Amino acid sequence: MLSSILNISLETLVDMSQNPISVFIFCLIGLLIISLILAMFFSSWRRSLVKIRLLEEDEKPSSLLIWIIGIIILVKCIQAFLIQPFIVDGGSMLPTYHNQEFLLVDKLSYILSTPHRGDVMIFKLYENGVNPYNGKYLIKRVIGLPGERIVVQDGVTTIYNKANPDGFVLDESYIMFKDFRKNTDVMLDDHQYFMMGDNRAQSYDSRDWGPLDSANIKGQVLFRVFPLSTMSYEPGQFLYTK
Repeated sequence: MLSSILNISLETLVDMSQNPISVFIFCLIGLLIISLILAMFFSSWRRSLVKIRLLEEDEKPSSLLIWIIGIIILVKCIQAFLIQPFIVDGGSMLPTYHNQEFLLVDKLSYILSTPHRGDVMIFKLYENGVNPYNGKYLIKRVIGLPGERIVVQDGVTTIYNKANPDGFVLDESYIMFKDFRKNTDVMLDDHQYFMMGDNRAQSYDSRDWGPLDSANIKGQVLFRVFPLSTMSYEPGQFLYTK
């Protein structure tokens, strides 16, 4: 039990360290919590918090501390099961997503249903060997679904499945930066997905490290929040004809 709690706590800290906004908020809340604890034992600290209006004259530091802890637990529950913030790092999804865009990820949809081709997904990459992306969050587009055969040849993606045993060429008209070098032919298991970045020329994806296991899926991009000029719902969603 204790080991599980420690593992979850460690994973949360690792995840948070990949998001600079989360790091800033965590440090801010940490300083506030430490200040409230000190104010519970030292009247000078309490007077300082009252002076800067973090506490009312008749308010106990412990009361505000309980509220803050309760809010943290609520936010972590929402982040674990409903919505998680994500910041785009790099240009692997250009022109759909740009570096440092702030997104909100829907985690509930993939609990209730399975991913669809064309979804933009956030996941954690775990693979054998050492590479700079191992254990990190990545953002890519769902190209291949469980049970399908995916062939990428000279920049053309062909999908083979039960409905299309002879295969069909995937409509990728949204691709601006093509790649004619990375070729692959892979058969997906019933729990695997084939992921590729929209910027094929600079994307490190399933063409490099293979299929994505469904256990590593974190969620689907729901909102683009920042920049405000590009705020949108399910940005970059592409509905394939097949």
